Amino acid sequence: MNKLPITPSLPRGDSTRRLLQACAILFMCLLSFALVVLYMKRHGFYSTDYSPDEGHYIAMAKRILSEHVYSYWGEGPDAYVSYGYPLFLVLGMAVFGSDLDGLLCIKLVQCAMLAGTVLLTYLLGKMLTGKFSVGFIACTLIALNPVYYTYCTRLLTEGPYFFFMMLFFVSFLWANQGEKPWRYVLSGGLFALTVMIRPLLVIILPFLFLPSLVENWRQKQKFLTPFLLFLAGFVVLCLPWWIRNLVTLHKVVILATQTNPIYAGLAPDLTGLEDPGSFLGNLKLMFQLLLKDPLGMVYWMTFGKFYIMFMQDVGSNFTALFTIIWNVTVYLGIFGALRALFSRRYWGASLTFFVYLAASFLFIPVNRYALQYMPMLAIFTGHLLVSAFSYQEETRRLL
Repeated sequence: MNKLPITPSLPRGDSTRRLLQACAILFMCLLSFALVVLYMKRHGFYSTDYSPDEGHYIAMAKRILSEHVYSYWGEGPDAYVSYGYPLFLVLGMAVFGSDLDGLLCIKLVQCAMLAGTVLLTYLLGKMLTGKFSVGFIACTLIALNPVYYTYCTRLLTEGPYFFFMMLFFVSFLWANQGEKPWRYVLSGGLFALTVMIRPLLVIILPFLFLPSLVENWRQKQKFLTPFLLFLAGFVVLCLPWWIRNLVTLHKVVILATQTNPIYAGLAPDLTGLEDPGSFLGNLKLMFQLLLKDPLGMVYWMTFGKFYIMFMQDVGSNFTALFTIIWNVTVYLGIFGALRALFSRRYWGASLTFFVYLAASFLFIPVNRYALQYMPMLAIFTGHLLVSAFSYQEETRRLL
């Protein structure tokens, strides 16, 4: 009779350390969930003080359930916003109801998604660097960032988007670290779901496989096969949306028709300007403004928007400790990302991050748009701090 191979047990010290690490991560996830729920309680579990976007999303989901019409404005079928968040609300209302109790349950699901985002931030940091400390620092910075509590308790895209964005990044790294083709299909599907919640992430698609192309430029098959599998997963999740738009609206809409956030971000003062109402029209207007005032436009589209999104007093409604957490994440994260850009191991991740960050400068600069970058900045912060302390330790040994 064949005996099963005996798996060697971990040394007692290693198993204890891993247990403590798992408890620490679990604690940060539970803490983030508790804090966001307490924040929601403070502002009223059943608050109906909805923002305009919230009101539109709620009405849209109810309209889909009752009238079976996908319409943001309620004036007939449209594709003003992509399907990700509306269908998330529809699913939530179908399960929990569309009354105040049902909406509260959906908010609680979004609170759980924030805890999931904290966990995924740890996983991504650990998978990228192989160091628990990097992942733990990163997820702590996210768990204790109160700006997340503000938006993850609102019926807006933020909560689900952060969760699926980080889930996609983890799945993509997981696919690259294995030899299982189906992982790339799964990763492509998660990428599609994320893009259909917020389309901006699609900008990184050409850069995701750039490190693989550089590494395998003489063996194109090693690059093409994963890329095509990824693309297949992406297309499968997007195809129903494309077909619906073609059949119902009689036109090709890849993502969405909404363009006013681009127009609203073209200048600090829009007086005298008129919204073209199309992506190409906004690009044309942007180049006209660039020719009119090159220096002013370049400053506004880069440092001006970065300052508003990341450097204004985001902690005015919170304690000084939370303001420090935000600033540490932003400033050290940017330095860490720049450092990683010139490293052999992390240049691909850093380049993708900066492309994604630069894409946000096409839109109106608001603080909520900065939150999508904070998990990556937190990971770069953790890596910078751990590398600095490791360097000091190595220097002491040499001395």
